[in-house]
Amino acid sequence: MKKYLYGFKLYFLNSFTYRFNTVISLLLGNVRLLIVVFFWVLIYSGDMQKSLGGFTLPGMITYLVFMDVFSSVIYGLRNSGLIYSGMIKTGSLGPALLKPQSLSISVYFRNLSGGLTGQIPQMLLVICVIPFAARFLVWDPSLTNTAFILAFLLIGTVSTHLVCSFLGYMAFWFEESTSVLWSFMVILNVLTGFFLPLDFFPKWSIPVLEVLPFSSWGYIQAKIFIGLYPLEKQVFLLFAQLVWIGALLLIHTVIWEKGVKKYSSVGG
Repeated sequence: MKKYLYGFKLYFLNSFTYRFNTVISLLLGNVRLLIVVFFWVLIYSGDMQKSLGGFTLPGMITYLVFMDVFSSVIYGLRNSGLIYSGMIKTGSLGPALLKPQSLSISVYFRNLSGGLTGQIPQMLLVICVIPFAARFLVWDPSLTNTAFILAFLLIGTVSTHLVCSFLGYMAFWFEESTSVLWSFMVILNVLTGFFLPLDFFPKWSIPVLEVLPFSSWGYIQAKIFIGLYPLEKQVFLLFAQLVWIGALLLIHTVIWEKGVKKYSSVGG
């Protein structure tokens, strides 16, 4: 595990190498979020008591801000598909397989470091704004909720890595897989509740969407933070997500083995 943590440290520090990019990220990282918040304030007409999809305006603003915070941690793991696709297409997968380490774990920690550094602009916004906007926000930061949020964040990073790795493995069978990968990413953004809370979907679909692995990519954490999930629901969703992790690991192993065999057979 030491070598993976050391790699994580190197990639984390490398993210700050290009200082101009870091400054631009800090300045512009929250522009999209501020525009979205302003958009929803207009929809609610500034009415603090109005409820849409089970969210009041303070609840919606809190959801948007912390969905952005939580999903930004997980967002870096989406690069797993691009990394695998690039390695397969360039032929660099072969040398990587010869290294005395798990390629999947190495890629996971590499992208986790990127997710954590990418989350810094959102955290700076929260730290700067909350003292002045606390009365407009709604949250329930109990010790139990915090523990569940951290657990779901860990699960979310793992499931994101596994799902996006599957998409990257398409390069074993398709010459041009990047466009397909990005198309899937757009669909997954909708299923994660990133653009719109899943509560605005048809009522019959919400219980299904909540137990899919994509809901742990920020949606569940944001709703727990707001206090919209009772403890029993949190335990149920945690169990469901752990079952998904087991299933995704099994699928990951099967697809990877088939892909590597095909890669070797064509002399990649």
